[in-house]
Amino acid sequence: MYGLPDDFDGSVFVGLELVEISFTANTVHLAFDADVSITIGSRFILHVGGTREEHDVPVKTSSLTALIGRSVRLVDANPDGTLRLQFDGGDALTCVDDSKVYESYQIHFAGREIII
Repeated sequence: MYGLPDDFDGSVFVGLELVEISFTANTVHLAFDADVSITIGSRFILHVGGTREEHDVPVKTSSLTALIGRSVRLVDANPDGTLRLQFDGGDALTCVDDSKVYESYQIHFAGREIII
């Protein structure tokens, strides 16, 4: 909806371990250590084990849980709202800002909330 702010530094995720994933009727919540999280309310793309999965929330099934316990190694944050987290082992999660009307995802870190 809003894209990522020009001053957003995606390196806030680098080195963090994904410790928890929760699924609700309207969101997928990813909690990292250091009190950093992403709440997805729209579409995301997952690359796990050489396969590509594209999901819309709500999610019925996903390989997303394969990322639990893994750490973020690289981040690509684009002003258009695309946020790609690459984990150790090469698997990746991409959050997509694909709605003109609704929030696509939110990032929470250091007492700050960014709505995309």
